[in-house]
Amino acid sequence: MSAWSQLVAEALPAPGRAPGPVERWSVRPGEVGARVAGHEVSLARPVAEEEDWDRVCAALASQPVFRAPALDGRLPVELARVFAVVGLPLVPSGWGPLAASCTCAHWDGVCAHLGAVVAELAARADADPFVLVRWAGGEKAAFVARVSAAAAHRGEVEPGDPQDGDPDPASAAVFWSAPVLPELPEGLPGTGPRVRAAAPGSLWDDLPVFDRPE
Repeated sequence: MSAWSQLVAEALPAPGRAPGPVERWSVRPGEVGARVAGHEVSLARPVAEEEDWDRVCAALASQPVFRAPALDGRLPVELARVFAVVGLPLVPSGWGPLAASCTCAHWDGVCAHLGAVVAELAARADADPFVLVRWAGGEKAAFVARVSAAAAHRGEVEPGDPQDGDPDPASAAVFWSAPVLPELPEGLPGTGPRVRAAAPGSLWDDLPVFDRPE
């Protein structure tokens, strides 16, 4: 079980999940919804206020170890602790803060259909933890911009921090991008016909000729 799956499972314990696919999945600010085995399931939570987002983004901006991944558009599971400490947990702790509903007849506890939706939420958080940000009432682009603004306001944007749209030099996008190539050297005297025949271009024409041993 990965880190995000474990966090979701521990926060929202469920007895199991109903068999069959989770269909018509959706996540929007304040609600996760789906259809499971013919039943409509909903997980509603309170949506964070603007001051909540300001508080958590200021906390993330205050420490380079949190600020760097946030500005790079990443959300390591370690940042979930920061959300929780400032009063904005990405996953509510326990079923109490949630309005959980299902159209099945199981009314005396958490049904297997709810368990299926929780399992699906965990899997999707593994693929993209920003689904939890959206569930809490935020969006990825706005979140990154708010962290950047908080860092700039505090004067804590360092030379190595990505900002104003510049990617993090350590990010995957930069790693896989084409490097800036150096200027070609002017070459050396003593060109020969063998080099010109084997490799095109003025650079290769200027390479020296080496005799092949007999």
